[in-house]
Parts: sequence; C-alpha cells; structure tokens
Amino acid sequence: MGEELAVWFLSERGLSIEARNVPVAGGEVDVVARDHGARVVVEVRASLAGRDPIDAIDAAKRRRVRMLAGHLGARRVDFLGVRLSARGCDIHWVPAGF
Repeated sequence: MGEELAVWFLSERGLSIEARNVPVAGGEVDVVARDHGARVVVEVRASLAGRDPIDAIDAAKRRRVRMLAGHLGARRVDFLGVRLSARGCDIHWVPAGF
C-alpha cells in the first residue's frame, strides 16, 4: 500500500514512473522514475501510525541505496516515507536525499 501511494504521489508531482522493485546487483530499488529527463531512484518506507518512516532510514541504508542507484545511472536518490493511519496517510518526500 505504501509503495502504491508513493507512486501516485510522485506521478502527481510530474515524475514519470519507469519501473518498480528493480533487482540490482546486491539489492533491489523500490522505484525508478524520471524527473525532467533525469533518472531518479526512490527508496520508499511505510509505517502504520507512529513515527515518521523516514527516520528508519539510517546512514548505512542511505549509502546502500546510493550505491544501487549508481548501478542504474541515476542522477538523484530520493527518500519517501508513507505513514498510514485510520485517518488517512502522511507523505514525507525528501528529494535529493539527505
């Protein structure tokens, strides 16, 4: 569900989705998209209520996602958190990583 919402959110903001759940040597990339011609890899985290799922992406995970993105020729790595609750969802997008 979180990834579905992430793809919808990114599409609504003008990114075109190229692929999802892409196997790459040593791992998998959640979403590959294009933003004004540039290839973007998006790491998606989802949680049920509680804290911001972005907080679960530690430095080691960021390095790993960037390494995988490099294998795909991505110019940018974004992180997107989807927090689901009974009231709906909150989406926290961090373009160009952190």
